[in-house]
Amino acid sequence: MRNIWQEIINLIDGADVDVVINKGDAAIGDKICRNLNIPSESVLYSVVSNSNGIVVNHWIRILGQDSSENNGVYYYNSKYTGKISKMFLVANDIVGGLFAISIDKFEDKNFIWYFAPDTLEWECLNMQYNEFIAWCLKGNVDEFYASMRWKNWEEDVKDVGMNNAILIYPFLWAKECDIENATKKEVAIDEIIEMNFEYSRRG
Repeated sequence: MRNIWQEIINLIDGADVDVVINKGDAAIGDKICRNLNIPSESVLYSVVSNSNGIVVNHWIRILGQDSSENNGVYYYNSKYTGKISKMFLVANDIVGGLFAISIDKFEDKNFIWYFAPDTLEWECLNMQYNEFIAWCLKGNVDEFYASMRWKNWEEDVKDVGMNNAILIYPFLWAKECDIENATKKEVAIDEIIEMNFEYSRRG
């Protein structure tokens, strides 16, 4: 029988990035997956059933099961169901960006879309969830985030928890935002998500 979780571990072991796996409880993860109708043979099921989240380079947070320490797929997809209908959130990043699978919102079904904090728009990444995991570990992530990173970002983000993020002001989407000189403050990521959705709705 295929061991998807071991395949993910092997991929992590071969990646040239800093990865933290927050270990989960298989029984809790299985229950969450059943409640969310996540297929048991999927890569998403393996991540949720085995972890409380996977953090890549202290920047991208791949969501796992919910725990007392870290909010997971159930929390985010329940909290934001009204704002992201027909999508399923699977990850976020340190500056408040969101990664979600399009269930039936866009024509490119089952692809990962990114809600970018510098445009406040959804962008298709042209990859499915398993490809997204590989991209996080071995893809062009540095290039993807080039305009959202500053000189000392590694030092500034290394101790930020999974439920928090860095609020940048002027906001990333503002014309006057100079990423190097902008104010950076650690806040609850929900604060950034709610704010970005609100400004996106106004726009």
